[in-house]
Amino acid sequence: MQLFKDKGVKMVDTTCPWVAKVWNSVDQHSRKSYTSVIHGKYSHEETIATASFADTYIIVRDLVEAQMVVDYILTGGDREAFLKHFEKAVSKGFDPDTDLVKVGLANQVSAAGGRRRGA
Repeated sequence: MQLFKDKGVKMVDTTCPWVAKVWNSVDQHSRKSYTSVIHGKYSHEETIATASFADTYIIVRDLVEAQMVVDYILTGGDREAFLKHFEKAVSKGFDPDTDLVKVGLANQVSAAGGRRRGA
């Protein structure tokens, strides 16, 4: 970046404002020591970028997975089965028994369109 600045290249941030809003929300979750529950596909580039703003996160793909998280928060459950199901969709060292005590929600912009309300 410094090379471009040294050459006088004008930088323009073209980040979608809706994406930036989600990133800012996740960053705020981290600052408050919350776990971010991110709605999206764990392998999608935009979701990966969003998760990079979180210290601790779990990514839920749909309402079924969101309900699994809610159920675990409310009643606990089989920790190992839960971790196995979400193994590719959680931050390193994620522990549902401690990391789901304080949560913040983030709806990945690209995930919102066709999958709201069970669509």
